[in-house]
Amino acid sequence: MKKTLLVITLVLVSNGAWAEFTCPNGLQAACLDSGDKVCPATAKCVAQNATCFDDYACGPDGGYVCASKYEAALQVQQHAVKKYDALAAENIHLREQRLERKNCVLNAARLEDAKRCVR
Repeated sequence: MKKTLLVITLVLVSNGAWAEFTCPNGLQAACLDSGDKVCPATAKCVAQNATCFDDYACGPDGGYVCASKYEAALQVQQHAVKKYDALAAENIHLREQRLERKNCVLNAARLEDAKRCVR
């Protein structure tokens, strides 16, 4: 009988203590699971495997970028570089072709020879 009363008393006391949980003004209560971490409002919580950088790692005006967005931007930039290189090579080829035709016309002895240079 004493054990039963003791168990009932402990249950009531523990339920009463649980119901009286309070937080200081301006704070909110939270239920945590095993392994949860609590970070103060003045700090940032990060995963254990997170990579940390020095302040202003990307410059004072920049910030951090997700790897997926970086990879997408890099692919766009690489595509633009390839397109530029192709256009630059075509431009060089056209300049060389124009110079050859110009020299051919200038060195032609007859009108028929000059016409053959530009066809």
